[in-house]
Amino acid sequence: MRSGNGDCVLSSAVVRRKRHLAGLVVLAALCAAPRARAQDTRDPAAAEELFRQGRVASEQQDFNTACAKFRESNRLDPAVGTVFNIADCEEKLGRLATSWTLFQEVVQRLPPADNRRAIAEQRASKLEPRVPKLSIRLAHSDRADVTVRRDGVSLGTASLDTPLPVDPGDHVVIVEAPGTRAAEFHARVAEGEHAVIDVTVGDSLPATEQGGVGMSANPGATGAIGATPGPNHTAAYVVGGVGVVGLVTGAIAGALVLSKKSTVNADCVGKQCTQAGLDAANSGKTLGVVTSVGLITGAVGLGAATYLFVSAPAPAENARSGAYLVGIRAKW
Repeated sequence: MRSGNGDCVLSSAVVRRKRHLAGLVVLAALCAAPRARAQDTRDPAAAEELFRQGRVASEQQDFNTACAKFRESNRLDPAVGTVFNIADCEEKLGRLATSWTLFQEVVQRLPPADNRRAIAEQRASKLEPRVPKLSIRLAHSDRADVTVRRDGVSLGTASLDTPLPVDPGDHVVIVEAPGTRAAEFHARVAEGEHAVIDVTVGDSLPATEQGGVGMSANPGATGAIGATPGPNHTAAYVVGGVGVVGLVTGAIAGALVLSKKSTVNADCVGKQCTQAGLDAANSGKTLGVVTSVGLITGAVGLGAATYLFVSAPAPAENARSGAYLVGIRAKW
């Protein structure tokens, strides 16, 4: 049937029938996916009910609810007819770039003989001149470590200084780079407008707020690459070193005690010992003391080092600012 403005619109009954056919095509294309995964993510019955509820909401002009129902239906059981309806309600909500993209998706997924393809092509063609575009120009920066995000989406170098489709309304651009404050820019783009927003890297952070090599925002903090260890960590390393030396000394002395004991066993019968046996017995007593002292020192040292290391203050977080710059738009 046709609407009052002459645009072709799929009726609920036709959309449901076409949706089932499209669902079979999509299902065939996904047969290579693991069967268990398909069973976990698909629920055709629920998808059909959500689709029906979406159509009812759309007929009642409740397009926010309609879009939510259609999207959930498509998640549970992807179908071209559902995508078409999502595109339709997104247009009603004024999200023109989103709607235009979805109509283009319908065109790409349907064969030329399907009459829905012509309808989607017509809708996309009428939307295209209404879709606003926003170009982001990064000024005065040759740095390769700059991150530019528009509405939370990271943009690569190829996306900069290029008019890209966006929905009408407000958009936020954030520019970040190591050692600088985050700079936030705002642009409002109207339907059909081609706008440009100039952005720059934010001001440099003070040295005390940078976790650079050889410095720390907190004298007792560690954790940043190249940061100078704090007093607690230095003490932990010293005490830990003493503990390790104690353990090694105790272990070596213990091994010598065992050697002297074997000599005593070989050269002593009862209380009668040769000179070698007497010397081994005396040395064994001395080494036994060294063994005990070394092991105790090692255990205490390592325990104290662990405590000092764990109790060290956490690294200070680098300060970052919020919005402080407003971009300038230029119409083409």
